[in-house]
Amino acid sequence: MAFVLARLKLALQISGARTSSLGIVVFVLAWALGILVGLAGGFLVAFLDSGGSPFGDLLVLLLFVAVFGGWIVLPLAVPVPTSNIVDPAVLEQYPLTRSQQVTGLLLGGLASPTAAATFLTAAGGVAATNVGLMDRAVAVGAALLFTVLCVASSCAVRALFAEALTARRGRDVAVVLSTLVILTLYVLPHLLRPLLGAAEDAGAILVAILTWTPPGAAGALAYVLESGDAVGAIARVGVVITTIGIAVMLWGFALRLHVKGHTARAVASGHRHSAAGLMLVPLVLRGLRAGPVLAAASQHLRYYFFRAPRAAQFVVLGPVVGVMFAGAQVHATGLPFAVAVGSVAMGASALLNLFGFDGRGVELTVQTGGSLASVLRGKLLAVSLFLVPGVALLTIGLGIATGFADQVPLALVSALAALLLSFAVGAACSAWNPYDQEAPQGDRSTLSVRMLAAFGLAFAIVYGIGWMNTWVQPVIPVAVVLGAALVLAAVAAVVSTRASGAYLDRHPERLLAAFASR
Repeated sequence: MAFVLARLKLALQISGARTSSLGIVVFVLAWALGILVGLAGGFLVAFLDSGGSPFGDLLVLLLFVAVFGGWIVLPLAVPVPTSNIVDPAVLEQYPLTRSQQVTGLLLGGLASPTAAATFLTAAGGVAATNVGLMDRAVAVGAALLFTVLCVASSCAVRALFAEALTARRGRDVAVVLSTLVILTLYVLPHLLRPLLGAAEDAGAILVAILTWTPPGAAGALAYVLESGDAVGAIARVGVVITTIGIAVMLWGFALRLHVKGHTARAVASGHRHSAAGLMLVPLVLRGLRAGPVLAAASQHLRYYFFRAPRAAQFVVLGPVVGVMFAGAQVHATGLPFAVAVGSVAMGASALLNLFGFDGRGVELTVQTGGSLASVLRGKLLAVSLFLVPGVALLTIGLGIATGFADQVPLALVSALAALLLSFAVGAACSAWNPYDQEAPQGDRSTLSVRMLAAFGLAFAIVYGIGWMNTWVQPVIPVAVVLGAALVLAAVAAVVSTRASGAYLDRHPERLLAAFASR
């Protein structure tokens, strides 16, 4: 039954790709890219293993830890839709034991481009020079263990995170923890950089520590055996297997909670409030005239701060990603360009799918007969209420922290222009590519490609303006360039919002089809 479930998962993925020509292209390209990335990573591992130096061993271990960290962080940082996969909501319809469910989903997860890239990277030691046949066989076994470790741990984190998001208190804790994890991964390379350049004994200490972490234990099996420490190699295999076992147990525990209905929301017993105490319109919107714009804005704000866990995650992670993008290049490009890139990154997560949290409520919205253009404007207004202050705080805080306080006025203009550009792209993408964030209809790969294309377009425009500014700066002051960019971005935002709203009013059936049950 586990193999049947694994085949079912693969069949759903393949059938989802066949729904459109773009889906087929994305499916093929994903596998091709996964294999190419895996071969490149495997070549790097083989090159570092062939050197036989402690520094090379340290880099290999750091690579294993980084790959494992990516598997763990991805479910927390990117709340992707769950279309075309077998999830807990569907598993309850099948007469399967918990072990069959977990084993089947694990086998299905191993047959993916990401898992293939992980295995090929981890198995790079097979191609290393000056190693024996036994060491090559150990490298293959370690790569297989490492891949299973990554897939099982990632699925366990995703399942537990989904359960935590079913209740308000669990959602708050999960969102805070995911934010802390991402910030830690951003800060960690800066902390490790001095160690990598330190003396050899410090590097040796770091190697010894990493070999006892689950990903490091898998990566260190070959050279631990090569050094003659068979007991240490067996102990490290035990570390990896134990971690896999814990991940599988936690995964099964999350599935059992969901299927039996013992979620945090089901057992919560919070105080009930009377209807008279509920304020449907937030205080910040009280001055607006009653109408579809006010209703849509109020509803959308409640998604972000009260009702939709994934929406709340976007609110928290958006500023984190913006800080990471801006902080990575502020010293190289200056504050105005850095905060422009950070503003696009911050706005993209909240703007590219404004209808994504309405779910079946889209049907009721269309049936009211109200203008969908007004609904779109209300959603944009709601998002602007926290994006505009967030961008301003990012600009001022980063300028003070990096010593570029004198560039803050120009940077504010640049950040606002980039944010308006994000609004223009987001309005168009939300109208032409809407989908249910929780359970999207249609081909997920096609939806994702369109969103990435819209995100890439906003980035490309910002980088294009930055490149143009470097050429015209000797002739035209940067303030004039940024002022012109602000005006053009404002015009683009207005035109895009009007055109997207008109499209929604002319074709409400397209919006309904994106959220209709299959």
